[in-house]
Amino acid sequence: MSTDNARTRTRQLAVTIMNDLWPHTDLPRHPNLRPKRQHRPAARFRVPSVLSTSKVQIHDLVLIFDQRGKSRFDLLGSHTVREAVADRETVTARVIAKTDRTLTVVDCVVPAGYFWSSCYLPDFGTARTDAKPRTIRLNTTRRQIGHLGSLNDLRQRLHTHQDFADWQASHAAAVLEDQAEEAERRARWKAEEEQQRPQVQAAEQLNQIVGEDLVGWNPHPYGGLRINRWLAEPGRLRTYVAGLNATGIIPDDAYTKVETHLDLLGC
Repeated sequence: MSTDNARTRTRQLAVTIMNDLWPHTDLPRHPNLRPKRQHRPAARFRVPSVLSTSKVQIHDLVLIFDQRGKSRFDLLGSHTVREAVADRETVTARVIAKTDRTLTVVDCVVPAGYFWSSCYLPDFGTARTDAKPRTIRLNTTRRQIGHLGSLNDLRQRLHTHQDFADWQASHAAAVLEDQAEEAERRARWKAEEEQQRPQVQAAEQLNQIVGEDLVGWNPHPYGGLRINRWLAEPGRLRTYVAGLNATGIIPDDAYTKVETHLDLLGC
């Protein structure tokens, strides 16, 4: 399998597989512009509301929409499941405990994004690294909770998707592709470091001669000459060093070496 576009292919396949988990139908209007019932998706394409904890099991996934504005918005009624999961105002969470009136949940990973590394399908449903369990109440006026289904069932559908094996192969190729580029990048940086070693040594020796940290040289990746801020204007560094020589602080033989170092540094 060619790895020329393995990372792009991996991301595209992951998005396709994840999208296929969620019911969806194409509608002419944006979800936020569907105030009328005839513009809304049919019930089978929407996220069912959680009105009782008896309808939810431990390790089920739920969709949480906390409304921050003053006006209420029926997100679950206007969005398809796919649209609701993708909406940036919603959170997908896994139920880890429940009572008659509350659910304890932890925000979980839903592989998606513009980078292939954020689309690692085996992470689906695992707790986000920054997530902490929280307990939420049902039937509040400022929160909608939808039932996405059993995590085990969703993972099973994910692993049996017709493109999953292709995604696995593509992901393996993407890892090798990424490692190869990183190795090439490091080799290039090392070569640049070696090429610019004379400038690094020149800066170090110049500072040793004058007894001050006047200049520096950083080879990579955003390297180059670094001059003390108060000597950064063109010509000022040479004038300063010449003054040190004129006042006898730097003897003539050392000053000759300093000039050589300044020439090498291009300042």
